[in-house]
Parts: sequence; C-alpha cells; structure tokens
Amino acid sequence: MIVEARRDVITLRGILSENEWPTIQTAAKLLLEEHPRGIIIDCSQLTEITEEGAKTFLDGIGYIQKQDAKIIVAGLPTNALGVVRKIRSVVSQLPIAPTIEDARTSLGLEDLAAAPVNRNAHIGLVLLIGDWQRATEIACKLADRRKDQIHVVDILKVPRTMPLATPLPEAEAMTRRKLDDADVIAKHYKFKLFKHVERARTLGEGIQKIFAAVKPEILIVCMARVSDDTAELVNQVMPNMLANPPCEVIYISRPDARGPA
Repeated sequence: MIVEARRDVITLRGILSENEWPTIQTAAKLLLEEHPRGIIIDCSQLTEITEEGAKTFLDGIGYIQKQDAKIIVAGLPTNALGVVRKIRSVVSQLPIAPTIEDARTSLGLEDLAAAPVNRNAHIGLVLLIGDWQRATEIACKLADRRKDQIHVVDILKVPRTMPLATPLPEAEAMTRRKLDDADVIAKHYKFKLFKHVERARTLGEGIQKIFAAVKPEILIVCMARVSDDTAELVNQVMPNMLANPPCEVIYISRPDARGPA
C-alpha cells in the first residue's frame, strides 16, 4: 500500500490488507501540526480492503481523539464500505464523507464549535431555528456594541445510527447559508456575530451543550410558524426551558404561528 500526505489529506492507494496505522501515524502527526482541527483520509484509490485492514481506522480514531482533533474518511469504494460496516467498533465511531470536499466543509464547521467568548461582555444567544432572522434583528437592536457580544448557534441533528462527527452535506450547506445570512443582518446593525455549530442527537441536547460553552445572559427565540422541523423546539424544549430558565429568555410567538401541518 502507498501512503501520500498533502495539505490536510492522507491518501491511501492499493490494497489495505492489514493494520497500517503505525505507518500512517507519522504522516498524521505532521499534518495535525498544520491542521489541528482534523485531517481527512482519502480512500478513493483503495482497490481492496480486508477486515484486518479496516482496523487501521479504529487505531486512527483513538490516536486523533487523543490529539483533540477529528478524522474523517472520504471516498470509500462500495466494496470497502461493505467491509468496514462489518466491524461494529469501527463503523460506530468512523465519520465517513462521500468526497474530500464534503469532509473539508464539515471540518470547517468544526471551527465554529469553539467561537471565542468574552466573559467581560454581556452575552446574547440566538438560536438559528424558527424565524431566526427576526430573532437576530431583535438581538442587534437590544445589544450595545460597546459591551455586548451576540452569539448565534445552529444545531446539527445527527441520527443515532451515525457517529456524531459524520459529515451531513445537505444539512451543513443549509447551516452555512443561515450563518452567512445572519452575518448580513448583523452587519446592517454594525455588529460582528460569533458563530457556533453544535452537533447533537436532539435539539435539547445541542442547546444544553451551547449553554454550557457560552453561558449567555439572554436567549432570543422567535417563532412565526411551527413546522415539522421546529415542533421539537416548541413542544419539548421551550416548555422545559421556560419552566426553569437558565437565563433571561425572550420567546416570541408571532400571530401567524400554528401547529404542524
């Protein structure tokens, strides 16, 4: 097997018939020095993989996690994917992307999970759920640029059947568009937004994670219509939050709000 390293990608070529992580680890260590958020293993050039060879990824996951980074496998051929799926300990932990581009996009969003928080500022948090455009506007109107930070967060819900770091190209593209659009709104009010993306199994879990990280003084949520996508927020998360609020909460339900169609 041939191992090539370039930028943030390790490319494997040929047959992966045994655990090759000891060989790959040297390249991984070098790449992580330049790309600490994580690296990609391109498997599109593999012609064959055995179950013993698939254990390469299991050792890789363990090593990368110790570096507090991510590893995403891209371009696994169909036959190789079938072998990987036979090994429960690998498939339950290994994030897999269709292409290198999808993997790189996903790693880029990981950077937003650790947006800086100024503990000397008043922190306002906007959930990019429901009528988040209106919520962002309200946050900007209420905030003082001299002493406040506005943080926006989108929750990427990952099915329990997938590793939490699994790339979700369509959902990630939508998240990126929402973050960019929120930026446009904030710039109109001369604010810089601090953006977060949280991966979680449920909205409630994701919101708990972002509250622990940001510790906001105020949360702003605006609903114009209850849809299938927002029913969990309205019917489960918000009633619990309003009953025992973790901070000041502005929850706006506009007149045209209605139940799921």
